[in-house]
Amino acid sequence: MKHIFQKEVEILHHVEVRPGYFRMGLAFPELAQIARPGQFVMVKVPGQESPLLRRPFSVHNRLTDGNQVSGFELLYKVVGEGTSAMSEMVAGDAIDILGPLGNGFSNAEDTQNVFIVAGGIGVASLYYLVLDLAEKGVVKPTVFLGGCSVNDILCKEDLEALGAEVRITTEDCSLGEEGFVTLLVEKALESDKKPDMIYACGPQAMLKKLSAIAASFNVPCQISLETVMACGFGVCLGCAVEKADSGGGYLHTCTDGPVFDSRKVMIES
Repeated sequence: MKHIFQKEVEILHHVEVRPGYFRMGLAFPELAQIARPGQFVMVKVPGQESPLLRRPFSVHNRLTDGNQVSGFELLYKVVGEGTSAMSEMVAGDAIDILGPLGNGFSNAEDTQNVFIVAGGIGVASLYYLVLDLAEKGVVKPTVFLGGCSVNDILCKEDLEALGAEVRITTEDCSLGEEGFVTLLVEKALESDKKPDMIYACGPQAMLKKLSAIAASFNVPCQISLETVMACGFGVCLGCAVEKADSGGGYLHTCTDGPVFDSRKVMIES
C-alpha cells in the first residue's frame, strides 16, 4: 500500500532560475523521504479559484538539512493560470500538496552506463534520477539537454556537479550544437558504447522519435509522459494512453505511469 500525503506546507525558497522557469522548495520531509525519481505531486494554490483542479508537477530534488531530509523541490515553467499564480508566491507562503503519486523510473543493480534525455522542462524529473543514480554509484551518466534556445537549458551545472557528462542542443544554436536533441542521441548511439538504458522526459514528439531510435539500436528506454491530469488517481480517465501491443486497450499516466517502457505505449506527436 502506497503512502500518500495531503496538506498545506511552507514554501522554503522560490527563485526564478531562467525567465519563466522557477524552482520552489517545500518543507515536506515525510513526502520527500519516500518519493522516488519520476513520481509526481498534485498542487493547488490555497484560495485560488482558477484553475479549479490541481496540477501535476514532478518531484525535482530532495532537500536535506545535515543528515535529515527536510523537503523537496519543484522545477516548473509558467504556462497558464495555475503556474502563473504559483510564480507570485514567496518563501513563507503555504501551498497545498498531494502525493507522491504514480510510478517512477526503475534501474537494475548492474546498470552502469545510461543515457538521460531531457527536452526543456523535462529535466524537472530527470535531475532527481541523476541524483539517485549518483548515490547508487552509477558511472558517469551522459545527459542530453535540448531546448528551443539557451533559455530552455536548465540544471547544466547541477548535473555536472553530480558527475554527469552534459551534452546540449538548441534549435537556434544559442548554446551547444544546433538541432533537435534526438539527433545528438542518435549520433552518440552510433559512436559511443551502447548504454544499458535510456531515460527520457520531454515533449511528445521528442519521446516518439527517441523511442523509435532506441528500438532501432535495441536499447531499452523508459519515458516519462507529460499529459494533462485532473485527479492523479485514475478516476477521471483523462490521461489515458493507448497500449502498443496487439491486444489494444489503454493505460493511465497517473496510475500506470507516468514512466513507461517506451515499447509498451503509443505516443501521440
